[in-house]
Amino acid sequence: DMFDEGSGGELHSKAEAVHSSSMLSYNFFHWIDGNNPFEWDGVTYTQVSFEVKMKTIEDSNAPANMDVVLIDKDKKHLLFIESKFTEYTETKKFKLSDSYKDEKQWLNPNVAWGKVVDYKPENHKYKEGIKKLITHLFGIHSQFIEPCDRFKDIDFSSVQMKFITLIFEPSKENFVEEHNAYEDYHKLFTDFIGKIGYADGLKVVPEWVSYSALWQKMKDQMPEDLQKYLGERYMKFAQRYD
Repeated sequence: DMFDEGSGGELHSKAEAVHSSSMLSYNFFHWIDGNNPFEWDGVTYTQVSFEVKMKTIEDSNAPANMDVVLIDKDKKHLLFIESKFTEYTETKKFKLSDSYKDEKQWLNPNVAWGKVVDYKPENHKYKEGIKKLITHLFGIHSQFIEPCDRFKDIDFSSVQMKFITLIFEPSKENFVEEHNAYEDYHKLFTDFIGKIGYADGLKVVPEWVSYSALWQKMKDQMPEDLQKYLGERYMKFAQRYD
């Protein structure tokens, strides 16, 4: 039901692909609930939502779709997760609507968005990734003004939030070209974060986390049969961190 509520009919199109980043994140996070919590970075999460639609700017009907959002028991911590599988191997242009530069369109005017939207990605392959980071940042910060239906019972005046770009890192020994593309996008991401810095009013900035790093913390917390499945389905192809 969550996927059907999302934009673009993801479940009945892209999700059917063997390299679907949506299914990658679903397979990793769907097991989390009150009886099966997940501890990450000092917070214990007990609720998971997928394909969370968040309004970005005033006149846009195209919401930001967050792949995963984890919530703790007391609803004091939110972890926004953007999942990437092989997208960074593609050449995609940076196309951000001019509406994002119009101050009248900003739902949350308390952020110095000019510093964010003026960023220009150069000399990198997967420029579209930066465009999605920007729209996700708009979506996250709009929750302080106009929370989406899934977050109606959350007090955004006191909640602590994090936003991670969760990237599948292919084995650099077995997938040289793909790993080089991963490194290229990492450089672009790092440059973006360095340039926008902590713009005034920006409550959260994206952090880079690989599925390999997540795997080391998560695998022993999940059901054993799921750990085996994910190991065979994904992680035997990933860069290892033993």
